[in-house]
Amino acid sequence: MDFAEILVLLAITGGATKAAAYFAAEGKHLPLRERRSVAITSVTIQAAILSIFVAFGPNILKFFHVTIPALEVAGGLILLIFAIGLVLGEGHSDHDGKAPAGATMATYPLAVPLLASPQAIVAVTIIASTLGAGNRAPLWAAVGTLIVANFVAMLAVAQVIGGDKEAGSGGSGIAPILLRVVALLLAALAVEIIALGLRGYGVLGAMPGVAH
Repeated sequence: MDFAEILVLLAITGGATKAAAYFAAEGKHLPLRERRSVAITSVTIQAAILSIFVAFGPNILKFFHVTIPALEVAGGLILLIFAIGLVLGEGHSDHDGKAPAGATMATYPLAVPLLASPQAIVAVTIIASTLGAGNRAPLWAAVGTLIVANFVAMLAVAQVIGGDKEAGSGGSGIAPILLRVVALLLAALAVEIIALGLRGYGVLGAMPGVAH
């Protein structure tokens, strides 16, 4: 695979679209300085995780005797549980019903599983394994480009969403609707990831009429 092909794949699996939509819906109660901190922290964590899997992904799976299908099923289940919580209106608020704190949001769910998503980790690991230890320069370049683009996207969202309202005041309007639409799409994506893993085990066959 060349740089362009890898970059397109990573943009699809690890781009900031899902995280930006969640951030826009749930981060507007934060002051601008904290929103910027959340954006920077979440993408920095993504960069660290993807870099680890670029460098050591195949070795990590081999050491723990984990297969790619197992990683897909596990990652898909985590994403599905998170998405179901959002659809039902749970899992994104604390016990007082307030919107999540910035530090918490940056780590979960923005960094994981929305930016360093299960499918992005799987893609990076597969590409790293395919290219081999000494030929991963295109992968490193693509990951670096993705991270820069995600920094720009998340900081842009932090700048424009506006956030001088009190925490928890975003319970009306378009934000909750947007959040649930994104959650529904995440749930569908999670099912697709799980299905890929099950196909890898031979439990499911290919979908009729779909080329793989």
